[in-house]
Amino acid sequence: MVIQRDTTVSIWGRCNPNESIEIDGSWGYNITTISDSIGDWITSIKTVKDIGPFSLTIMTDKDKIKINDILMGEVWLAAGQSNMEMNFDYCCNTTDSAEHELMNANYPLIRMFNVNKQYSLVPTKEVEGRWTKAIKDSIRNFSAVGYFYAKKLHETIDVPIGIINSSWGSSDAESWISHKTINSIKGIKIDSSSLEKIQLCKRSEDWFSKFKSINTPSSGFDLTLATYFERSDPTINYFDYFIDEWRNIDFRDNKFISSQNNYINWPKLELPGSLKTIYESNDFNGVIILKNKFIVDTIKDDYMIDMGEITLGWSGDLREYDFYINGDKVGSTFGDGHSSSYFNKLGTNYKKHYKSYPFTYKLVQKIPRSKLKIGRNEIAIRVIGSGDIGLISIVSKDTEIHMKHSWSYKISAEIYKQLKDYVYPYTAFYLYNEPDKEIKNRPPVNSFNFNEPSSLFNGIINPLIPYTIKGVIWYQGENNAFRFKDYEKLFSSLIIDWREKWQNNFPFYYVQIAPYFNYYGTNALLRDEQRKVLKIPRTGMVVTLDIGENYDIHPSNKHDVGYRLARFALNNQYGLDIIESGPLFDRYSINGDRINIYFDYYLFL
Repeated sequence: MVIQRDTTVSIWGRCNPNESIEIDGSWGYNITTISDSIGDWITSIKTVKDIGPFSLTIMTDKDKIKINDILMGEVWLAAGQSNMEMNFDYCCNTTDSAEHELMNANYPLIRMFNVNKQYSLVPTKEVEGRWTKAIKDSIRNFSAVGYFYAKKLHETIDVPIGIINSSWGSSDAESWISHKTINSIKGIKIDSSSLEKIQLCKRSEDWFSKFKSINTPSSGFDLTLATYFERSDPTINYFDYFIDEWRNIDFRDNKFISSQNNYINWPKLELPGSLKTIYESNDFNGVIILKNKFIVDTIKDDYMIDMGEITLGWSGDLREYDFYINGDKVGSTFGDGHSSSYFNKLGTNYKKHYKSYPFTYKLVQKIPRSKLKIGRNEIAIRVIGSGDIGLISIVSKDTEIHMKHSWSYKISAEIYKQLKDYVYPYTAFYLYNEPDKEIKNRPPVNSFNFNEPSSLFNGIINPLIPYTIKGVIWYQGENNAFRFKDYEKLFSSLIIDWREKWQNNFPFYYVQIAPYFNYYGTNALLRDEQRKVLKIPRTGMVVTLDIGENYDIHPSNKHDVGYRLARFALNNQYGLDIIESGPLFDRYSINGDRINIYFDYYLFL
């Protein structure tokens, strides 16, 4: 581990109530304290300039803990969403220099503590994680920004660097602020959590914990976005990140799809209709199998499954269809090996209806003649998602069969948040393939997730306080782009909040979000809100307009981000006479027919 050098650092823990604790640092300092009436204790001990390694021994009358290989150095907290979390083996893009760094990193004095993910309605006191040395492949799970930041500091000031990485992809700024502070921000309405909500969420969690689960390969919004990119720029294969995983999911429901399965006792559903209404609580979202029958008198013409018109919008509601005739698969909207075609059955109808999101398209699936038989045929459609289903028809040149009634259905899985080992997109399919579970008894779905106000502060920031740190580096904002008007207040409050909780006016350096997709202009507006936060003392902002990627929210260039953050610390905390930032607009004035524009960091303009 790394502790802050040449200062006084906090040490705390838990033991028996009213028990004496002796703390002995091998660097020559020791102290004794007593736990309180519930067993908690906290104290502080001086540290030195020498780097070590040292050991720390904590003793009571009955117990003894010894921590070895402690370095004295500079400790920084790295926090934010996915661009801070992004490591050298990330899901959606390749971190630059990854191959070189994984083979050549040899920095035993750089160490990172990855905080295990957890979130909470109330402040927690403990987190799990481990310190890892930056040696070759061991950096694979390091925050890339944190690593390059530490590398630049270490190579420049030649002392150990410790990075505490507490980041969570797709997180809102609101989730990182303490309950008391976020409820005090004027003009921002926050839905505060209540005891009743905790109890309702617990019922849902208890229900889904009974079932085996499969993590969702991506969010529904990823599919929506990939579809947009496919139409905007066919060279961008955003689907390639996750499409094969979607195709290969085994919901273990083939027995329900089989034409040998008797579905006479399945519940009934009238279409057109909404899948959400399957439960009285109007909250279904998952995997459902629809079954029906139709009669074919002749097979001389081609037949099609006409799903009618379907609307796709920015909400990211996943809607995927697998089609089966007499138990045999005849098609899927995920395609059968064409990696860049999600809605691969849309053809000219797609282009006809496509204007902007939300948009409507007509979905038609061809039925191979070899899959049909004269007389009674069975159709099964596996639907992943929720929302409305239109009037489904079987059509040919001379026939149109509207199957409005008598649809039978079987729920094979539901989507709910992950309950442990959180990975993006933090949701999972819970499989309903165990006959002893009565899914009709499922309670209404209630979910407390990591984007609830204060949830990440409670889960992965509060337990770190008061670990002594030099400062914070931060990369977040993409999730707040559509709510840019509140961001200056939120982010300013976050910085003040953390400083107050740590009782430390530490520097806080952050990254302005990179160009990506523009979000109807909101990205630029969010960046301006980030700029305004510079009025908070001891802050600095890294600009990334020149190193972003228009069609990837996770730019691969993380070394420049880390190095640019390091320039602020090297100049302000470590005494190097360097330029810490490029020019930043400050203000303008009008003088007759001239406009005077003023910049901060204006050297070399």
